[in-house]
Amino acid sequence: MRPGEGDFDEVDRDACLRAILGVEAGFKYEILSKEDWYGRRLIASKFRNGCAFIAGDAAHIWVPYAGYGMNAGIADAMNLSWLLAAHLNGWAPASILDAYEAERWPITSQVSKFAMSHAEAEARRRGAVPPEIEDEGPEGARVREEIGRLTYEINVQQYACAGLNFGTYYDASPVIAYDGAEQPAYTMSRYTPSTVPGCRTPHCFLADGNSLYDAMGPEFTLLRFDPAVDVTPLEAAARRRGVPLKVLDLERPDVAAYDDSVLLLSRPDQHVAWRGAGLPNDPMALIDRVRGAAC
Repeated sequence: MRPGEGDFDEVDRDACLRAILGVEAGFKYEILSKEDWYGRRLIASKFRNGCAFIAGDAAHIWVPYAGYGMNAGIADAMNLSWLLAAHLNGWAPASILDAYEAERWPITSQVSKFAMSHAEAEARRRGAVPPEIEDEGPEGARVREEIGRLTYEINVQQYACAGLNFGTYYDASPVIAYDGAEQPAYTMSRYTPSTVPGCRTPHCFLADGNSLYDAMGPEFTLLRFDPAVDVTPLEAAARRRGVPLKVLDLERPDVAAYDDSVLLLSRPDQHVAWRGAGLPNDPMALIDRVRGAAC
């Protein structure tokens, strides 16, 4: 429904069809079936029941807008897949699966509100064309400039949604070792890359031109920016628990997001699980945290 339309029966369906098709009153057509569509924002109260999990449109729906539903669904699947694999491959207890809802439910709630608010703003913009838009002179120019600005702001949010895709973070996960730092805020189109635990591991290109993500392992990767730091105790703890871990030595990227941390532990879904200026005080406790055994 458009703003101001209180009921579907108030809509002149015939006039709408003819306006869309560009046909006159003499054009005849037959209605085979119809369905009134409601734009809803719905999120399941839980994403798990025992061994059954839901993701994508089964877990959350909102108005079709710029593919946000698909992006969120893919993120759900990536999140759930590595948690399930960790448990099924034997190196994580069933408690690791509690992280799925804890991480994804808040994100989908945020995204649904973003998407709905922008879709409603777009509907209002399309439905209100100022009569002065084609006028010559300063008033027409002002109106066109304002319409252009609004169109740009709304559509950048819709089609260049880097914040939604890369800025989301998990700030209350049972399988992330937090250090008290606050994750940077994001909007639909803008975000600040960060190594704060819970954020996406900031991407960069390495000295040889390859992508950091391509150089990382398929599961956990420990980024080490100082090869002099002995990480043997952390490797031993991971090996003892059966946690797949690749140590990747590299020069500190020339990217503002990479602070003074010497070590950064990145998860299979490329979110930061832990960072530190040196080895953790208890390597085994860290490994147990990120594999869900401390839940």
